[in-house]
Amino acid sequence: MNLVTRYLDFETLHCYFGHASDEVMHHVLDNVEDAKKICFPTQKHICYSYTLGKMHQHSFLENLTHSSDPLGLIHSDLLEFPTLSYSKYKWIITFFDDHSSFCNVAFLHKKSEATDAIKSIFWMWSNTTFHPMKRLHTDNGREYITSEL
Repeated sequence: MNLVTRYLDFETLHCYFGHASDEVMHHVLDNVEDAKKICFPTQKHICYSYTLGKMHQHSFLENLTHSSDPLGLIHSDLLEFPTLSYSKYKWIITFFDDHSSFCNVAFLHKKSEATDAIKSIFWMWSNTTFHPMKRLHTDNGREYITSEL
């Protein structure tokens, strides 16, 4: 296959191959005739389009006031890893206390484990601080809508 018939820069080929990673782009040298004409960057390439495409979630709006009580406001989100972790976890759920900035993270094998993780972390926090949880702030991703909560 003779893909590169003239001098092409790395960015052009990177876009041509669907924003392929740097590792994939280095395999082009072995698999494409005349690939020696490609000018690879000397520093790590950061693809703006690829990064922007991965930013599918909106962050919380900035709030200059904080909760006056422990567990008065908990920020939480459930996220899916793009690949399985070394320990075979696919999901992560985060909890952040707005008052104390205390954070807790639970790793989950399945999304269905989220309800049990939420219950156990809220039980632990309530028993540790002797305060009930008052409000839960999420990104409205609907992962917290269940009859058990």
